[in-house]
Amino acid sequence: MKSPKKIGIIGAGLSGLVTAKTLREHGFEVVVFEKEAELGGVWASTRQYPGVTTQNTRDTYTFSDFPMPKQYAEWPSGQQVQEYLMSYARHFRVLPSIQFSTNVEKAEAIDDGLGGWILHTSQHGKSAVVKVDFLVICNGTYSEPNRPQIPGSLLFEGQILHSTEFRQRHLEAAKRKKVAVVGFAKSAHDILSQIGNVSSQKPVCIYRNVRWKMPRIFLGLNIKYLLLHRLGESLFPYRSLFGVHKFLHGPAGKPVTKLIVKGLGKLVTTQLKLKKSGLLPEKPFDSIANCMLGLSSDNFFERAANGEIQLEKGEIVRYVKDGVILDNGKKIAADMVVFATGFNQTVPFLEPRLSSRLRDEKGMFQLYRNVLPADVANLSFVGYNASLFTPFTSELAAHYTAQYIKGQLKLPSPETMKREIAVHQEWLLKRAPKTSSSGTCVSPFSFHHADELMRDMGLKTQRTRNPIKEFMAPFDPGIYKGLTRELEALYPQLSAVADNKAVIAESY
Repeated sequence: MKSPKKIGIIGAGLSGLVTAKTLREHGFEVVVFEKEAELGGVWASTRQYPGVTTQNTRDTYTFSDFPMPKQYAEWPSGQQVQEYLMSYARHFRVLPSIQFSTNVEKAEAIDDGLGGWILHTSQHGKSAVVKVDFLVICNGTYSEPNRPQIPGSLLFEGQILHSTEFRQRHLEAAKRKKVAVVGFAKSAHDILSQIGNVSSQKPVCIYRNVRWKMPRIFLGLNIKYLLLHRLGESLFPYRSLFGVHKFLHGPAGKPVTKLIVKGLGKLVTTQLKLKKSGLLPEKPFDSIANCMLGLSSDNFFERAANGEIQLEKGEIVRYVKDGVILDNGKKIAADMVVFATGFNQTVPFLEPRLSSRLRDEKGMFQLYRNVLPADVANLSFVGYNASLFTPFTSELAAHYTAQYIKGQLKLPSPETMKREIAVHQEWLLKRAPKTSSSGTCVSPFSFHHADELMRDMGLKTQRTRNPIKEFMAPFDPGIYKGLTRELEALYPQLSAVADNKAVIAESY
């Protein structure tokens, strides 16, 4: 593949920033189109609800060569994460490459991408057309809030919000209001906990199903020492097993592994008082191993067990003047309804003919290694491999993209790639049919995914001299620092891609 001269990146969230930095490091010049006035994506200040924090610990939610400041909280706040991303962009001089308040309204593929891409953009009411040779989509899998359309919203006299719209002023208003929060994921629990801290009225949690959550501090230990490592991941079987994983899930090791996982479930049940609150999941504890894997929010389960949160299983079927009606016929009084119902995975700027090739009839994205489409040229996706360590896996996907652009990936044929995608997604849907995130998530198998990308790039998967420590110690992104140098050493003849540099954005 001829190295392109112009690379466009859509999105300046976490994935867009690391892609811009990484591609520049590989010698390319880039232009980043960000529709908002600030960077950060889901961590932008305009999208943070009060009390939002990371699910990961500070040291595991970073890029390989830019650790978070030690003075940050163990679970950094949303503000701290955005500050970190801004510092990253400044440090690596990414900011000059970003066009803020610039929306890509349409991305046209020339000859199915072989001839590059024409991007139709708008900025402050002014339209422009930009041609790029290669396009990287980093718009994020959390960019479009999922807002259920429910009859009767015009009759409802209260306020209807998505969790991304919930702000401090709404929390202040909640002191005097009856608030119903819809959902059972992290944002729902966070908001319910925040409301419980200030409101004189018991908030309501409306949910369809309960899911297993892990406490941040489990048996007195930070969760990173128990699960945020390769050993923790190996407790759950991947679709292909080898080495230690084959033993743990083979005839000799499987009984012990199952006993450990079952024991963890019992301990979590006790610590979070799930039986007392009535929030004990019906599925066994090993079902936690899916894309909805998350940590419990401060005080949520304790408040639920103490009856400080009104728990209502069901779905809203319609609004009424002063509340909502559930599918079981029960009326829930409410002055404010907050939908913590997640996001839709969409790429609205792509032509329909391409969108239909990038997703199957089930809505699953057809991306090899969660990065490359099999039959659309000069296109990649970064951030569509969300994981327990998304900054890290996005960074790997950015390197993967760079190697693809240089023609230094030993990829199978398009037909073989399609078969591999189909086999993987069949397994994914079989083991976790309702938690696949349209195929844009690799959790909880973050290390398996990382190893696949590393092997494809010809890089070593063992990063330290102590494999036992690397297997059992909390994940350290820093052991992957310097991948660009490693790749340049593998392919020295292409280490000076800078010779191909050109002005990235030009009138067309």
